[in-house]
Amino acid sequence: MVRKFIRILTFLLSITLLVLTLTLTWEFPTIAQTIPGLGMSADEEISVNYYVPVFKRGNLEIAPVFLDGKIVGTIASFIQLKSNTNNNQASIYSAAVRSQLIHTKAQKILTNMTRYTQEVLPKRGIYTIEDQEKELRKQLVTTSSENNGTAFVSVTFPQNDVPEIVFSVTQADIERPRFGGSQPLRIVEISSKNIENKLIQAWKERQSPYLLAQAQLAMLVLVGLTCTSLTLGWIQKQVTIGQRKLRDSLLDSETIQPEDNQTSSSSKITEKFIAIAPQFDKLSIEQRYSLYALYSSTLFWTQWLIWLLGIGYISSLFYWTRSWSNWMIGVTIRGSRAEEVIVGWAPLDWILSFGQEASLGTPLFILLLLLVARLSIKGGDALSDFFARRWSEQKSIQKRQTLRVSTLARVSKAWLRAIVYLLLGVTLLHHLHQLGTFTQVVTVFLGFISFALSLASQNLLKDLIAGLMILSEDQYAVGDWIIIDGQNGLVQTITLRVTKLRNLDGELITIPNGSIGVVRNLSSEWSQVNYAIEVAYDADVDRVMGVMEAIAQQLYCDPQWQNQILEAPKVLGVDKIAHTGIEIRLIIKTQPMQQWLVGREFRRRLKKAFDEQGIEVGVPQQVMYINGPVSKTNNGNFKINSQN
Repeated sequence: MVRKFIRILTFLLSITLLVLTLTLTWEFPTIAQTIPGLGMSADEEISVNYYVPVFKRGNLEIAPVFLDGKIVGTIASFIQLKSNTNNNQASIYSAAVRSQLIHTKAQKILTNMTRYTQEVLPKRGIYTIEDQEKELRKQLVTTSSENNGTAFVSVTFPQNDVPEIVFSVTQADIERPRFGGSQPLRIVEISSKNIENKLIQAWKERQSPYLLAQAQLAMLVLVGLTCTSLTLGWIQKQVTIGQRKLRDSLLDSETIQPEDNQTSSSSKITEKFIAIAPQFDKLSIEQRYSLYALYSSTLFWTQWLIWLLGIGYISSLFYWTRSWSNWMIGVTIRGSRAEEVIVGWAPLDWILSFGQEASLGTPLFILLLLLVARLSIKGGDALSDFFARRWSEQKSIQKRQTLRVSTLARVSKAWLRAIVYLLLGVTLLHHLHQLGTFTQVVTVFLGFISFALSLASQNLLKDLIAGLMILSEDQYAVGDWIIIDGQNGLVQTITLRVTKLRNLDGELITIPNGSIGVVRNLSSEWSQVNYAIEVAYDADVDRVMGVMEAIAQQLYCDPQWQNQILEAPKVLGVDKIAHTGIEIRLIIKTQPMQQWLVGREFRRRLKKAFDEQGIEVGVPQQVMYINGPVSKTNNGNFKINSQN
């Protein structure tokens, strides 16, 4: 479990660092903008140097405006080019650029306000927060004005300083639906009050009493996260213990050899399983194990999700970590209007608006993808085992179909994993594309990789189609003993690409499905002992056949072997007469994979019967023809005298 946790943690950190690096090192394209009322010329270039989420509403794009990491308003611009009849200039600026400019100016004013209360007001004997707030409201002057047909908001701090334009009304702002009216002067009046209140509120959030209260709240949240995580961890530990017991039972069932008495062994494993979990005695070991894996995975990833959301919430409590919270959790403009911002929660708003008015943070997005992927895989495994169990429990189903159901369940699990990982990769690439991380160089590189993969996977499609035909035609299944091109063994694994066999020497043989031709299945539906023995040439054939039939019938009637033998054995008769002897053949129809076990027992009993009856097996015979007289030498040997 610890190794699995470390592997998942390493993978998650690697993906997060990769996305973070691509996100932070990417610069959005530089766009030529004309910002009315901000002193920007048409030839001046403006670039967005940090990520600003943009949401689309009709022909408008809406971007949030941040102050100390908190959304204080939203800004709009046209998605398509539109003529600005007020100043006859091209209105092609984006919402992201406008958001950055307003954020930069507001952040500078807020910094000046903080320095003013720390350096100037103490010299004048103003120390309390209430008195400093009153003095700030006097020094902070927001003005709504109109010049050359453009309405704008200017902010002066302190009051004897030069006014600075923070926000100017564009045609997109006028056409945006709002409750306070669409007149430019009315828009800047509302925006002026909003900017003043947000600046004062942001300054108050930087003071010690507010930070101390937020720190206490953060400690309470941290304690709650720890208690919740420990509780879930304890539950996961109990689930892991039960899963380990089921895995041991599953391994015991898989180590049963084909020659063993499977009926008695299976009953022992079933009793052991029921002792572990009596309330689930109707479920198979595989299905129960899949459910435990689903529970364990759910608890594991839920802890990750709780910690990520908790850390994101704690980060949102302080102004210096609020941007980190936005990157982790996401931002939302759902419910916000041009006049005010209704506080929402990005993950919930992302679900309710189907991603149209909220965005998820990169770590949360990756974690949700991994969580959905893992739960989909574990849930799919549980469903596959459930339907396989239901199918195998049908009274009309045959044993061969039960074996096939198990094979199809394993293949469906493998394909479910392939589909989930494919969708996971496509979603990650789409998310990276939305972040703008795919430059021309990266796109060309990915194109070369795709071309190389297409060349390397020419035989892959052939293997997949052949594997699909093997499964659909039920040529063999996991647990069958087959022979493919001289390679024989027990089928251990079947995928749509390869088939893996394990022979008697313990060797694992991997065969691509596309290269499989003729398949000999030795255990489909039923098996058969095809036994032939040669007896001496001078043996009584009828007597030998009677002995063989008697031994076969004795084996067939033995209670210990009745379940393995399907039909009464048949002595076919004399198959061949040769110089080595007389060959007599017998067949015994058995359960699948039982022909070797039954054959060994029959040969053992037949050998004892032949010994008792004095029946000898055939031996090679040779006749020699000698020309010339034979004489005996002095030492007793015979000598052939040659004749001229």
